[in-house]
Amino acid sequence: MALGTSRRLIPCSGFSGLRASTLKLAQGLLLLAVCPWALAQDAPLKAGELLQPAVQPPLGEIPPASKIPLKISGKSLEELEQMLKASRVELGQRLADQDALSKDAQESDPLRDGEKRFLELEAIIKKRRDQRQQELLQLPKTPLGPRIPTNPELVQPVPVPQDNSGQSGSTMPRGDLELGESLLLADVIASTFRSFPEIEIARLEANVASGEITQANGAYDLHLNYFSLNQPVGYYENSRSGVSLSRQLWWGGYAIAGYRIGRGVFEPWYKERETNKGGEFRVGWVQPLLQGRAIDPYRVALFQSNLNQQAVAPEIQQNVLGASLAAASSYWAWVQAGNVLRSQEQLLELAIKRNDGLNKLLARGLSTRQELSINAQTISERQLKVFEARQKFRDTAFKLAVFLRDENGTPMLARPEWLPVDFPRIERLELQDFETAFLEAQQRRPELALINIDLQKLRWDLELARNQTLPNLDFTIQAVQDVGDQATSLNDKQEFILESGVVGGVPVQRRKARGKIESTLAKIQQVEQKRWFMSNKIEMDLRVARNALEVSREMVLRSDQLLRETRETLEYFRREFASGNQDFLFLLAQEAKATEAEIKLLDAEREYYFALAMLQAVLGLDPLEQSLGLDQSVAGQQPQVVVPEAAPEALPEVVPGVVPEPAR
Repeated sequence: MALGTSRRLIPCSGFSGLRASTLKLAQGLLLLAVCPWALAQDAPLKAGELLQPAVQPPLGEIPPASKIPLKISGKSLEELEQMLKASRVELGQRLADQDALSKDAQESDPLRDGEKRFLELEAIIKKRRDQRQQELLQLPKTPLGPRIPTNPELVQPVPVPQDNSGQSGSTMPRGDLELGESLLLADVIASTFRSFPEIEIARLEANVASGEITQANGAYDLHLNYFSLNQPVGYYENSRSGVSLSRQLWWGGYAIAGYRIGRGVFEPWYKERETNKGGEFRVGWVQPLLQGRAIDPYRVALFQSNLNQQAVAPEIQQNVLGASLAAASSYWAWVQAGNVLRSQEQLLELAIKRNDGLNKLLARGLSTRQELSINAQTISERQLKVFEARQKFRDTAFKLAVFLRDENGTPMLARPEWLPVDFPRIERLELQDFETAFLEAQQRRPELALINIDLQKLRWDLELARNQTLPNLDFTIQAVQDVGDQATSLNDKQEFILESGVVGGVPVQRRKARGKIESTLAKIQQVEQKRWFMSNKIEMDLRVARNALEVSREMVLRSDQLLRETRETLEYFRREFASGNQDFLFLLAQEAKATEAEIKLLDAEREYYFALAMLQAVLGLDPLEQSLGLDQSVAGQQPQVVVPEAAPEALPEVVPGVVPEPAR
């Protein structure tokens, strides 16, 4: 630029004297700038000392040599560039002023010598700029490869202290996986299947239902009845004893058979208590003809208890699906938080290593204290980010321990070295058409099965209420035979007695039965509305899950593209900063953007796998089998990407299907 300016001013003539004086000024300044003896006697600039600008002489005068600054070797690159710029401006201004006063300027050797000195000074600055660029390019940069653990101790949770009594403050074990092993989703789901409390509660419902069935069958137990009564004091002294067997019959009837004996003197009005000396045998049967014949409370209780037993499997499946979805959400949140912590640690480590490099460059005059101050501020900010990420990672590990349990069912804290290096690879799923998936989801989902069971129980209540509107009309028959010697002279106990007939009755208003019918019909309508609502909810959940899966996959792709673009831009900013064409703050901002893009990608991947787990739960697929398919894909096998069909009648009998093998 100086050379071009000088050549532009050279053709002017008539002012050779003034131009000569100006050229002497430039020659003296540049000669001192590059002269070895001037460099030899120069002293380094003290810390905090500022470069004092030279006093400008009046126009047309040549400043003495004592007024020209001699210190060059101790100057930083930025100060040398400022000196060169100021010299260029001063020389150009003076040459322009001289040419304006003189019209007969001629080209002379001093001018060419001044241009030569300018070029030499530019060469020195360029050399030092190249040295700075090489040093800065050798500093650590943001890693472009897979995220790897940097310092597991940084994320190690604080151990719970033991109290003096020998009782542990916490029974949470540290886990039994070998070091270097990654904790997979299948491990968490298997642990949830094995010992999650809510699933255990649902499994224990089988014992509850079994007890209710036994209790309902108790109505048809064989009853043994016996008595022995004595009246030893009074005018009528007697004694009587008896034993009988009775049982409720299935069709509402009642059967009884027994033996009794009565001896002594009985009141005339209690002569039926008297028997022959051998006793009396009795057999009887009562059978309802209207109310209680088709259905009765004992049978309804037994039917409903059997329905409760059938509801155990859907209840277990419902708890398995809910707990597995929550476990998958906690697991992927833990994976995301761990990888976010690694990214923040790597960003902090980059600033720390750069700080060492900038200190070395500052000692050689290739950096400034301003850059060191900005980098120190950046280190503090990134340390705060690391602390926040570490806290979140620990929180997710604690939440994951609710589902990750040992063989005894005790929560187990996931160790940092179990963290997978990255999320699995993501590939497109070939989903079934919506109508087919919706029909299969209705067949698999346990909520609809439970609602149908509740509906059946209400229908049994309705049948019982309608039966109770009928009048009581029971057929009864009884046979009696006395044995042994006669008890009295009348001999009225010898003949075989057979008695049969009907007995009955009915409430006139029958409000109890009709009120029961009315309330039960209303409950049935409520349950039917509940079933309709659940069917709508399953449909909407399926649409939401499919939409979330598709959108989250697109977000992963866009986030991955954003990460690549930010890293390419970061590399460009890094080279531009090293060459001196870009400010340090822009480089730091781009590093932060690259880390934010990586965190966005991790968040998008977590959303994708949560959407995948939600879709599997909505379809009612077996979570353990799905997680095994996912973990096999992590191991490098090619996954089947078609969501499978499942057998609708069995809880764990789900056709495997499978989850894509996500990986970047």
